[in-house]
Amino acid sequence: MTYKIKSLLYFSCFMLASLAYYVVDQHDQFQEQMVDKSYVEADFHDTQNLEEPEEDQEEVQP
Repeated sequence: MTYKIKSLLYFSCFMLASLAYYVVDQHDQFQEQMVDKSYVEADFHDTQNLEEPEEDQEEVQP
């Protein structure tokens, strides 16, 4: 096996290993984001009283 072919083979293996490591790392980070819990605050109103304005509501500033 010549030096150039051997170098190309090693380089190809290195690139494939790097790509595999990157894909696995990205998959793990995605799974961690999916597992994280996030909570949303919701404010529900009675649909039967839509005509009556509610004076006691507070406006929340983000």
